[in-house]
Amino acid sequence: MRYARKIGVNFTISALALAALLQTAMAAGQCGSQSCGKDSPCCVRGYCNSNAMYCIPFNCEAGNSYSENSCWNTAHCVQSSVNFASGNAFAQIADYNGDPSTAAFLSQFEPSNAKQNNGELELTLVKQADGKGFGATVMNTRAFQYGTVEAVMRSGSSGGGVVSSFIIRNDKVGDEIDFEFVGANKGSVESNFYWHDQLDYTKMVKSPALPDTTTNYHSYAIQWTPDKIVWLVNGNAFRTVNRADTWDSASNTFKYPDSESYVSFSIWDGGSGAKGTSDWAGGLIQWDNQPFTMAVKSINIDCYYKGNETTYTPPGSGNNGGDGESTDGESTDGEGDESSTADNTDDNSSSEVNNDDESSEEEESSVKSSSSKTSSTKTSSIKSASHDESTEADDEESRISDDVEEQNDDDENSKSSIKAGASFVRSSSSDARALVASFGGVAAALIAACLF
Repeated sequence: MRYARKIGVNFTISALALAALLQTAMAAGQCGSQSCGKDSPCCVRGYCNSNAMYCIPFNCEAGNSYSENSCWNTAHCVQSSVNFASGNAFAQIADYNGDPSTAAFLSQFEPSNAKQNNGELELTLVKQADGKGFGATVMNTRAFQYGTVEAVMRSGSSGGGVVSSFIIRNDKVGDEIDFEFVGANKGSVESNFYWHDQLDYTKMVKSPALPDTTTNYHSYAIQWTPDKIVWLVNGNAFRTVNRADTWDSASNTFKYPDSESYVSFSIWDGGSGAKGTSDWAGGLIQWDNQPFTMAVKSINIDCYYKGNETTYTPPGSGNNGGDGESTDGESTDGEGDESSTADNTDDNSSSEVNNDDESSEEEESSVKSSSSKTSSTKTSSIKSASHDESTEADDEESRISDDVEEQNDDDENSKSSIKAGASFVRSSSSDARALVASFGGVAAALIAACLF
C-alpha cells in the first residue's frame, strides 16, 4: 500500500511538472508553421508582426500569438460625436498605435483610399491595372454592442457595380447589421442583418424612396438593443426586427446578432464579383463615370450601457436570453425555453437575394503593395469588411453556386498572396511543432521516471 501511495505521489508530482512544462512550451502559440517571437508577437493567418494590422484586437489571434497578452486590448464603447473635420477623428493604419483617443476611426488597407478631406471622411474606389476596383474600409477603434449609431453621409455608388456600406459587424463571429448602397439603385438604401454568417437571402428590405443618395446627404441610423433592431433614415424608422421573431426551434437559438462588434464604412467593387453579385450591384463598373467617392460628415455613437468603457451584459431570462459571458470575438447566443414564430415578421419581405461572402480583392492588392515597406510600417488587409451580395430569388441556386466558387477562388488567392508577401516578418523562433515534440520527449521521460 505504501509503495502504491509512493507511486501515486511521484506520478502526481511528475504530472504537475509535465503540465507546467507543456504550459511553458505552449505559451508561445503556434502561428501557422512558426511561433511568434517577442519582436513580432501578434499572429494573423500564420504570420507574425508587431504593427496595428496584426495586433489590433479584431484581427489578432491571441491563442496563436507570442502570448495571450500580445494582442492589443479591446477598447469598448464610449458616448461620442465624431466630426470628420477634427484632427483626431481618423488615422491611417500605419500611424495607429492602439490608443483610441488618438483616432476614432482607422483605415484598413495600404495603400489607403480613405482620407479626411473637405471636412469629411472620404472613401474612394479606384481602378487597378487588372480593371477591377480597389476600395477602402474604415473601422471604429472601439467595439460597440447595443445602442444607437447615426451617420450623416452620402453614398459613393454613383454608377453600376459600386457598393457602399455602413455596417455594424463582428468578423470573428459573423454577426452583422447593415445599410448597403448599390449603383443599380441610387434612390434608396438596403437593410439587412446576419447571425453567425448564416445567410438568409430573403431578409433584405429597402428603404422608402430617397432623393439621390449619391449627391444628397442623409442621416442613417441603427438602433440596436437586446430586444430589437430599428433602421432609420432621416429620423424615420422604416424597418424593425424583434429578437423574439428570430427564434429558431431547430437549433433552440435566437438567430439575432448580439456579439460585440465594430462600426465600419466601406466602398468596394461588386461588379467584378460572381454573376449574382454583379447583377445585384448593377453590372461591371463603367470607369468613365468615376470618381466613386462616398463621404461621411459625422457619426454619433450612443452606447446602450451608459458610461465610459462599458461592456455588455448578455440578455437575461426576462429577454428570453441565455446567460454566459462574452469577450471580444465571442458570441453570447440567446437561448430560451419559450418558442416564438420561426419566421421573421417584417412586412417588407423581399424577393431579392443577398450574399455576404467575403471579398479578398482588396486584401490581395494591399498585401502586394506592402512588400516594399519597412517592418514598422508595412501592413496588409487581413480581412476586408466588404460583403459580396446577390439578387433575384429565382436565380438563387445558380448564384449561390457562383458565389461559393468565387469564394473558394478568393480563399486560394488570399492564401497565395499571403504566402508570397515578402513584407511579412516571420519569427526567428524554432518551429513550434518541433518545440512541442521535444517536450513530448521530456514528458515521456518524466512518466518513465515516475513508473520506474
